Amino acid sequence: MRLGLKPTIVVSSPQAAELFLRTHDLVFASRPPLQAFKLVLYGQKDMIMAPYGPYWRTVRKMCTLELFSNHKISSFKSMRKEELGLLIGFIKDAAAVPVDLSAKVGTLSADMTCRMVFGKKYLDEEFDERGFKAVIQEGMAYAATPNFADYIPQLASLDLQGLTKKLKGISKVYDDFLEKVIAEHVQHSSRDENRNKDFVDLLLSFMGSEETDCQIDIEHVKAIILFSNSDHEMCL
Repeated sequence: MRLGLKPTIVVSSPQAAELFLRTHDLVFASRPPLQAFKLVLYGQKDMIMAPYGPYWRTVRKMCTLELFSNHKISSFKSMRKEELGLLIGFIKDAAAVPVDLSAKVGTLSADMTCRMVFGKKYLDEEFDERGFKAVIQEGMAYAATPNFADYIPQLASLDLQGLTKKLKGISKVYDDFLEKVIAEHVQHSSRDENRNKDFVDLLLSFMGSEETDCQIDIEHVKAIILFSNSDHEMCL
């Protein structure tokens, strides 16, 4: 069937799924270009939404070997122990009152992710006056809204739903915050080269490197940072 001008196939059987996911998987490996992700993820330069090709393979290899390797995860063992100790201490202090453990465990996971990616936890007001969670949920709602521009590209310039304007606003909030984070890391790295490097430090070290098949620039770094935090609402 067609959604606007876009041909769409509904896969409704195991045999058809095998054709798409195994037999012809490379043909269908790329994600479609979507306006929301082009605006927020710097032209879909992250690992999830980037089109399949040399850049995607480079980023996947980089993330697998350097960012998400067992060695790198193990290097944050003391940090995880510290954050877990804070949670246990909170539960002990609140022993006389009910505690929402699901919420606290979610916060623990987000705090650990923040420290692994950014090197520290950020307060809401350091991100935006609306706070992390509100802005992330707003952005997710816009991205999930069916966008006429994705199905009938000729309508994109009209912005009939007002989504382009809203997505650009959200993108500006993200970009301002990431610029701040990157500036802090550049400043700190010049002072202390022996500290345990977080994900942002590692990504910045790939910029201009000839060891990768594709050149990594600042927009690639920002997009991959957003990908690294995509499933942790309270972190970024």
